[in-house]
Amino acid sequence: MNRKLLFLGLVVALLVPASAVAVWGGPVDEAHPQVGAMYFDFEGNGQPVIAGGVCSGSFAGESKDGLHDVFLTAGHCMPPPELRIEPGDLYVSFGSNATAGSTSDPIEDPIQVEAFFQMPGFGHDLGDARDLGVLLLPKDSVPGSIAPVRLAPAGYLDSLQAQGTLQFLTVDAVGYGAIPDWDSPGPTTFSTDGKRRSGTLVVTGLTKSTLRFNQNPNGIGSGSGLCFGDSGSPQLAAGTLMVVSVTNGGNGQCNSVNYNYRVDTPQARGFLGQFLRLP
Repeated sequence: MNRKLLFLGLVVALLVPASAVAVWGGPVDEAHPQVGAMYFDFEGNGQPVIAGGVCSGSFAGESKDGLHDVFLTAGHCMPPPELRIEPGDLYVSFGSNATAGSTSDPIEDPIQVEAFFQMPGFGHDLGDARDLGVLLLPKDSVPGSIAPVRLAPAGYLDSLQAQGTLQFLTVDAVGYGAIPDWDSPGPTTFSTDGKRRSGTLVVTGLTKSTLRFNQNPNGIGSGSGLCFGDSGSPQLAAGTLMVVSVTNGGNGQCNSVNYNYRVDTPQARGFLGQFLRLP
């Protein structure tokens, strides 16, 4: 039990400088069933609950070898090896409203993870966090009615930048997690209800590995943003299921610049191409 609580604590610690649980400011989302949440069975009874929510992610389709369904998320969501947490301790749910109101409620239709992989080199280079992770689920465990997301083609964001159409572009953000309360007296507080929400983000910058968004509610932001637990959630080209980046980092108040790891770079494609057929 101690190692399991340590994992939850470690993930929270990682997310504090890496803004990441539900898309704040947006409505409950029914339009993106391919976006799900990753849960950790910290009670060890095979019935994961809302309080065990770790990260968000998306169903990326069948694995290249045809043996699994693939869930795309962030690398920092993967359990550290020293904690010896087994894949079977992790679950994925695609429920849009996984709780009746209590963090101790079971999640909807949990899918037990069979294997997980972190992008090699994660955390070793501040210029490139290599922050992608993959969960392998049993083949055909994701309902057939759920269409997978698709990855942006190689160099997609660079081409938009070259065309002059990237700056201030909006993208769709979908995820689960924490809703910040900045208005009540005292320090910012965060609440989690296990619901999937969606909103839009405004692109403000691009680096070799990240896509940046402004989510300041008093600035040029769109009135919604990402917070703790949205880590690994997809940012989608507006009105499509094409993933351009996954949530990687931001500030601890969830109200400033947000950093998201690109999926269209050579290094990202090198990792994802081990598991998925690339566009």
